[in-house]
Amino acid sequence: MTVTKTPGSLMRAEIAEQPDRWLDLIRTQKDAIDEAAALITVERPEMLVMIARGSSDHAARYAQYLAQQMLEIPVQLSTPATVTVHGAALRYPAAVALAISQSGESPDLIETARSCQRAGVSLITFTNNPQSALARLGDVQVDLSAGVERSVAATKTYTAELLALLLTLARVVGRSWESLTAEVDKAVAVARGLVRGECDGGLVEGLATTRRALIVGRGYSMSSAQESALKLMETSAIAASGWSASDATHGPLGQIEPRVPVIALTSVPEGRESVQAFALAAHQLGGAVHTFGPAVEGLSAVEPVLTESHDVWSPLIPLLEIIPIQRLALSLSLWLGRDPDSPAGLNKLTKTT
Repeated sequence: MTVTKTPGSLMRAEIAEQPDRWLDLIRTQKDAIDEAAALITVERPEMLVMIARGSSDHAARYAQYLAQQMLEIPVQLSTPATVTVHGAALRYPAAVALAISQSGESPDLIETARSCQRAGVSLITFTNNPQSALARLGDVQVDLSAGVERSVAATKTYTAELLALLLTLARVVGRSWESLTAEVDKAVAVARGLVRGECDGGLVEGLATTRRALIVGRGYSMSSAQESALKLMETSAIAASGWSASDATHGPLGQIEPRVPVIALTSVPEGRESVQAFALAAHQLGGAVHTFGPAVEGLSAVEPVLTESHDVWSPLIPLLEIIPIQRLALSLSLWLGRDPDSPAGLNKLTKTT
């Protein structure tokens, strides 16, 4: 008998799983995360190198902000084409590479990781498949513990990457597992409400009508802005872009026209003022501004995400603020008569070379 799958059912289920998958990760991966943290501590690197593509690249950018703030060393986002297209053999100062991939099978990431190892750089891998080619390369491997993700649009694997990277860096700087578990438990409690939330119908309709969106964040939330744009593009084929609020005050602000949806991510306290300032500037140009987080004075369309009473640790907020965007991408795709689980022309594994 043929089983008919309801469009979006996989993505909906995987969004809802996220709080439980975070708990699975912290329960099962303490030893691996401690091993990864110990490697970084012993190596005492002068820099970290992040190897990633797509959603994982957004997770890498999040880790770039975290590591530079926590470890006070520079973090380089690798450019795989330097190795796979141009054939360069890079030399590194004392470094540790972190390779991040949901599948662990992307050829360009594998070759970039090998290139780092040939240069004498130790490798930590973060994948959702511990048997993957990339995972097997790692001096240490951390399993994302997200379970099989069947929808093309990454949801639970993305937030698992954020959490695994945060926990690793936090252990490097000496945060105890007791304190980290307490912080994650608070985030999980908020996430359980977010995965059951409803989307703003006006925002869904506005996106469906204009087929455009601009999303802005700052600091930790810049990765959320970029991941948000990717989710909207891949599930609904709209023209979306994600920016740091500071960069968006240049060209992107000039592209705002009446009724164009603008999503401002204001939940992270650090950098909030510049996001709010951009939101007001976009509103003055006629943009349909929606704040995901604390309200901006004079603007009414708000998805609260969390309140001050939740007392969530700032580095965990990107795991929470992306959930309403995931739900939005799901709702918009269905509104447009599409199936977000199987977007036209896209596959779960992109084998870039």
